[in-house]
Amino acid sequence: MTLTDRERKYIANAPTFREHLLEQMQDPEYQKGWLQISLEEFLEDGNVDEFVRSLTYVVQARGRGEITKLAKELNIDRSNLSEIINGKTKPQLSTILKLINGLGYDYEIKLKETKRKKKKSA
Repeated sequence: MTLTDRERKYIANAPTFREHLLEQMQDPEYQKGWLQISLEEFLEDGNVDEFVRSLTYVVQARGRGEITKLAKELNIDRSNLSEIINGKTKPQLSTILKLINGLGYDYEIKLKETKRKKKKSA
């Protein structure tokens, strides 16, 4: 398949996924929905890297200085928070929860029974 000049120009000027996502993240409701879905997925699959990446997009969308501001508010070392945001270190669960609060969100985690087979009694 050969692209026309118009199609090539369109593709060259199209925003990347990251650019599009950061634009969408300017909407506080979108941010909240994004984090809600990400948290639900994290609680289901335990993939902390994906959840931290979701938090990172929200922090980045809030603009320059947000890492410094959050670090001060949460009493977390700025370089440590920066390493978390840049994927160089994995945060502890307590740090993740602090970060959620620092972004202006509250959370509620509920325990529920899993569907495991019960052993038969003899």
